[in-house]
Amino acid sequence: MKHLINRKNSHDEKINTYFMYWGKAKSESQATGADYHLLPYHCLDVTAVADVWLEESNILLSQISCYLDTTQDQAKRICLFFILLHDLGKFDARFQNFREDIRQILQGDDWEIEPDPTYYSHGSCGYRQFSEMFDTNEAMKAVAGHHGSCDTSQPYHDPDADDELLELDEQARKEWVEFSLDFCQLKEVPDVGDIPMLAGLCSVADWVGSSITNFTTDPSINLQQYYQDTLLRARKALVDTGMIEKSQGAGFAYLFNGYRPRGIQTLLSEMPLKAGLTLVESDTGSGKTEFALAYASSLIEAGLADGVVFGLPTQATANGLFSRVGDAAKKLFPDTKTTLAHGKSKYLMSDESGFLQQSNKRAFLGSMSVATIDQILMGVLGIRHQFVRSFGTRKSVLVLDEIHSFDAYMLGLIEQVLKGQHQAYSSVILLSATLPNTLKEKLLSTYKGKSLNNAYPLVSHTDLFATTQEFTLPKQATNKTITLKTWCSDDLLPSINQRKKMIDWVSQGAMVGVICNTVKDAQRLYHQIKIANPELKIELFHARFTFGDRKKREDQVLKNYDKNAKRTGRLLIATQVIEQSLDLDFDVLISQIAPIEFLMQRMGRLWRHERIDSGLCPRASCIKAPLFITLLPNEKITDLTSSEQLKHHYQGSGYVYQNSRLLYRTEQYLNQHPLLHFPDCYREAINYVHEEQSYSEEPQVLTSVADEYSIIADGSNYTARSLSKLQSKPLNDVDPRCALLTRDGEMSATVVLFKEDGSLLHGGDFNEQQDRENSTVALAKKHAKGIKDERYYCYKAVVDKDIIYNEMGFITTDLIDELTAGS
Repeated sequence: MKHLINRKNSHDEKINTYFMYWGKAKSESQATGADYHLLPYHCLDVTAVADVWLEESNILLSQISCYLDTTQDQAKRICLFFILLHDLGKFDARFQNFREDIRQILQGDDWEIEPDPTYYSHGSCGYRQFSEMFDTNEAMKAVAGHHGSCDTSQPYHDPDADDELLELDEQARKEWVEFSLDFCQLKEVPDVGDIPMLAGLCSVADWVGSSITNFTTDPSINLQQYYQDTLLRARKALVDTGMIEKSQGAGFAYLFNGYRPRGIQTLLSEMPLKAGLTLVESDTGSGKTEFALAYASSLIEAGLADGVVFGLPTQATANGLFSRVGDAAKKLFPDTKTTLAHGKSKYLMSDESGFLQQSNKRAFLGSMSVATIDQILMGVLGIRHQFVRSFGTRKSVLVLDEIHSFDAYMLGLIEQVLKGQHQAYSSVILLSATLPNTLKEKLLSTYKGKSLNNAYPLVSHTDLFATTQEFTLPKQATNKTITLKTWCSDDLLPSINQRKKMIDWVSQGAMVGVICNTVKDAQRLYHQIKIANPELKIELFHARFTFGDRKKREDQVLKNYDKNAKRTGRLLIATQVIEQSLDLDFDVLISQIAPIEFLMQRMGRLWRHERIDSGLCPRASCIKAPLFITLLPNEKITDLTSSEQLKHHYQGSGYVYQNSRLLYRTEQYLNQHPLLHFPDCYREAINYVHEEQSYSEEPQVLTSVADEYSIIADGSNYTARSLSKLQSKPLNDVDPRCALLTRDGEMSATVVLFKEDGSLLHGGDFNEQQDRENSTVALAKKHAKGIKDERYYCYKAVVDKDIIYNEMGFITTDLIDELTAGS
């Protein structure tokens, strides 16, 4: 961007006041040379980064100009004007006195300033100074918060300094605003309201712009020439970060060369190349992830996005998808590394992963990212730098997988994320095999869309202007028929005879999985079988292992049960951690009762791959067809009269899935259908279970339970939506309490495990975060024991003294005696 500046800076002419202020200073540990960088040059550094980014991006300038309803050239000038002012608050004696030695070099030592008892925030104070000059301005507020937030409630007062120094500060600010208007060829300060994307653009440009600081102290340099030179450095820095990578191709054939599109993938050629919300409903294993990648690549090629961000329910599903998208991501963006963002992702990435992987808030800034949903939800919550996360998702195609799996509270936050994408003219792709109609309508409504089609599979697209198109497939032949059986027991776990049947299948080479709804039930069943059958190939997988142990178990589960595993007969006992997105393939699956959509997700791990004439290891001959067994209570439900009785009826499962009417209806549906024909059964089964009206033959207590649950869910949803709009002082984005904001209910406690000799369970230094977290387990606060450590927001617990932790993970106190007695 070229600007004409009618000023001559020379040693023979008075220097503009703004050259008497430093913007960046070297620390004592840095190399020799100039100790400071003049503030005008720093502001130009940052602006140059934003300038290059706006020029190189497919979408940013288009999004901003659409929002401002102006030309792209004018939108760019407005953005750069405010970014030039992002450090306006540094034209202040309090900031300058952070390095009094430099201030005296630039301004002399004639003036004095008294120390301020409060910390001077140049961002928030710069906004107040601007407001006194030009009134409040949302765009200025956005750039003033570039260090995480702009606190408008912070009391403001002038520095306690000589009047001449106050006048110098005021004059410098006035001159810099005038320069910025001239530089951007604007006649007056734009009053354009809030500009989505501006806060994130400015904050990231400040990070990158600071990295190219060349510590320039000469005030006689022509600012126009300096800016042109800086544009070259800014471009190189942005390329090095991986944030302006251009895609190299698009479409299914390009990304998945050698594979023919199947099912919903054959609809890709019909999909509109328009920004909007796309909702994909298709059976598990039908290639929804590949559809999303291929469609997103086409939107990127059409100039409607800069990258792709995937959001998954759990760390295990995020890790699994991260491994799967690698080849396609490399084709799409050859020079950019895919980033992974979740609570433990930094321990899975190498130290050479670069700028984007240095913190989770940066992960979405690149071209391809995989994250857990909580990292995305932080983009709409009161957390410092939340706008950096939302900036990353809004310049990308946001893909949320397993969208049915979130509770009412998290869905409330997801709705705010989707509305933010819509406001920013961005695209979203939502994936699910099992989506109730009520939830489907709520999700489409975030883009003002509606659906009238009950077909399955179905792809619905609502554009930015509320026009919905729906895409269906011709009537499909059944692609899988699953045989359903039910096993009843007193404790909702397999009886002795049923366990013998499971072991018999394993001995004949079958791959058998059991999914329990609680960790305690999974541990109990594992112990029962392991004690009686010590030679059996059996694994236990749940979330109450330390990070170090859980990752090993996750890798082992994928190795032993995935598509290419050697099928020699094994038994996996797990919780919901294997329910979604993991490419596991069982011959027989046994599951405790859960709402039908979750059972269907579990069924997606059953006979997942064709093994005849495929080169894959064959299935055990003892299992002739996909077999899914649901564990049900022995007792009948007709005599129950209260919601508490009903929850107890389904035992731990009744407390995990609190709308017990869904469990009851699922039980009825399973008993009425000995076979499920996929994909035809999806819509019928889910609509039956989730029908809002009561069925005439249902016990009255079910209606009461459903009504109670609905009131609680609506309250949680409202709380989440309200929380996303609060403007209170934000939490630091690395504060462990941030996790509390992304989910409903009590936050788990962090418990670091030690051996009796005082060393960490898995070795290392307690003061090193990676070592500490490798020996950490997340527990409900009622289970947390040990000494509380306020520095690291954790408990320090000794194994076998404070808590029990062994090959089964953390074991609750009430289960210890039971397991001991059972032995």
